[in-house]
Amino acid sequence: MYIEKQENKLIVDNKDFSVSKTLECGQLFRYFKNDENDYYVCSAGKRCRVIEYRDHVEIITAEPEYFIDYFDLHTDYSEIIDRLSEFPELKDALDFGNGIRILKQDLYETIISFIISANNNIPRIKGIIERLCKRAGEDRGEYFAFPELESLKALSIDDYRMIGCGFRDNYLYSTVRRLCSENLLDELQQSDTESARKILLSLKGIGPKVADCIILFGLHRFDTYPVDTWIFKACKTQILDTPAKVMKFFLDRYGNLAGYAQQFIFFKQRQNE
Repeated sequence: MYIEKQENKLIVDNKDFSVSKTLECGQLFRYFKNDENDYYVCSAGKRCRVIEYRDHVEIITAEPEYFIDYFDLHTDYSEIIDRLSEFPELKDALDFGNGIRILKQDLYETIISFIISANNNIPRIKGIIERLCKRAGEDRGEYFAFPELESLKALSIDDYRMIGCGFRDNYLYSTVRRLCSENLLDELQQSDTESARKILLSLKGIGPKVADCIILFGLHRFDTYPVDTWIFKACKTQILDTPAKVMKFFLDRYGNLAGYAQQFIFFKQRQNE
């Protein structure tokens, strides 16, 4: 991928980078749409503006190196698509989702965000997260940073309830305390995928689907295949009649490409409903 660095700006080609598909495919909640193909994105206390033009994308930010990594711009997605194209059942999903890139999101922020996402819809998830940032995050003038872990530790269960977390209030309160008292973030980074899944499942509010989303989007590992309502609807058969069976079958089939395949299938299924 062509990347040109200018002062506070990156210019990249958009051959394998659709801004709208990447930001609106369900992997991210802290984005704000200004206009068609014009967005603000916040991550780990940093912010960029992303604008897609006919033949290139501009990323305007004071943190260019962070967002090169965040958008995974050094990864050759054409090679990934070529490998996925060997599976004929993926053709329509790959065509439909052409340009999706899987973001390298901050692990801690991903854990908190996906606990909030459980049994929730995207507009409401985004609203809860923004209220959380305003309640406990640093005011950066034009936006609020995602709260530091110690700032969330200062919140009570009632604080979470007041910003609309609902039944997730206790989950967030408990998980934040475990993240503060145990070295789980480093342990997750250093663990293999199966061990990371076990650690995540030990946290309140994290079931199999949320754990696998965190592994895919927060740890950036692709030997996982999150199965939610959309994926189960797209993949179930008379034999693959449970989420666990769907996950095992497609993990075995796609191997270390499974996470990529899942996102293309998810995007097509959700957009076509």
